[in-house]
Amino acid sequence: MKQLLLAGLGCGQVLAYVFILSLENLRDAILLCQVAFFFSFFLYLASLYLLNPFHPQPHKMMGDEQREITISDKKVVLTLIIIFALFFRIILWLSPPALSDDIYRYLWEGRLVSMDINPFEYAPDAPQLEHMRDQDIFPQINHKNFVTIYPPLTQFIFSLSLQLHPSIKMMNLTFLIFDVLTMIVLMLTLRSLTIDLTRIIIYAWNPLIIMEFAGSGHLDSVAIFFLMLSFYLFIKGKGVSSILSLALSFLGKLLALIFLPFILQKKKVLSTVLFVAVICVAYLPFLGAGTKLFQSLIIYSNEWVFNGSLYPLFIWVLPSPATARGMSAILFVLTIGVLFFWYRKRHLDADKGSIYIIGFIGLGLLLLVTPVLHPWYVCWIVPFLVIYPNRAWILLTGAVFLSYWVLKGYVASGVWEENLLVVTLEYVPFYGLLLFDGIQGFRKRSQRLVHSKR
Repeated sequence: MKQLLLAGLGCGQVLAYVFILSLENLRDAILLCQVAFFFSFFLYLASLYLLNPFHPQPHKMMGDEQREITISDKKVVLTLIIIFALFFRIILWLSPPALSDDIYRYLWEGRLVSMDINPFEYAPDAPQLEHMRDQDIFPQINHKNFVTIYPPLTQFIFSLSLQLHPSIKMMNLTFLIFDVLTMIVLMLTLRSLTIDLTRIIIYAWNPLIIMEFAGSGHLDSVAIFFLMLSFYLFIKGKGVSSILSLALSFLGKLLALIFLPFILQKKKVLSTVLFVAVICVAYLPFLGAGTKLFQSLIIYSNEWVFNGSLYPLFIWVLPSPATARGMSAILFVLTIGVLFFWYRKRHLDADKGSIYIIGFIGLGLLLLVTPVLHPWYVCWIVPFLVIYPNRAWILLTGAVFLSYWVLKGYVASGVWEENLLVVTLEYVPFYGLLLFDGIQGFRKRSQRLVHSKR
């Protein structure tokens, strides 16, 4: 019965994604796109309720025949999860990436790297690149006056994808492959931690993951894959391989740096040197850009604001945006410091799985204090929800899609302006559920503590 219900819910999501595919230009039909997305997200939540990954039932004594049936049922469920997950992705891969125009910059920078032109040195509108401007890619590039912000590994991937086949679909497929590889690593992780493999549904069927990686082809899938691979290799005791994977994650997106102190084991100096060496080698071909190497990153960090959670409150309370950004940074660094000392105090070789708690809390806090929270940024925390399911954060992976409502006004008038009501609908339910579950969890722990002392 459970398999049939799951298959029905999967078919419902297929219909939602086929409808999104039929819309073609999602920016012009953002309301219909959001309706279809939230229909799919509702079915996703129903699937999670059906499989109940939040409160795993304790194992009960059963006969061999019953145990075989249970194992057989789980295999069927897992097969359904994987088949539908791939089907969802194929459908949205066929759609044009209209919600974001980042992929056009990927194509542009892939062309530059293929021609030995440094994308860190020349912005798309640089006079030196005038001969490269075409009618298909160049007009779609955002922020043409900025040099690239994307690290070296992604530049090499852009170039490789373009050499395989110079098209949007190939570039999109490249990042979709990393998304599927993340699913594989997560299943290996679940097996290693002796967690039910069907919990992969939290990632595999998550509509935000599917929309952002299969639909929009965001490069974050690369860094997320190498981060999860790094964590998996870490819990398997592969120290050097774990460091190499973490360095590759950093070279996909700089976020991975915050986890370096937690991944370092006995040979800390040697591991740090290895991490730095890999990064230096990757940046070597681009050093000709000089001070422009991190120019766009600095501008982005100092000036960009969109869909923040706690940051707007800091702006409201503190005297200036610079002070608010400083407060966000201090809060984040202090929390990472506390997590590090807690982790080192608690950490044992037999409890390496606690690294996923660090990942969940660290990334969760970063997403809450950052001045910019594009929907695809929330994809970073979804793999950790597979290990530590959290209802509030799963809810946010759907609610954050509301932020795309900004495209309605942008398409009509060219003005990028957030709507306070939309932001409220996005975050109030999240914080309400986060607080409710936090209080409930505290009460249960208190009750267990009282009973243990009797």
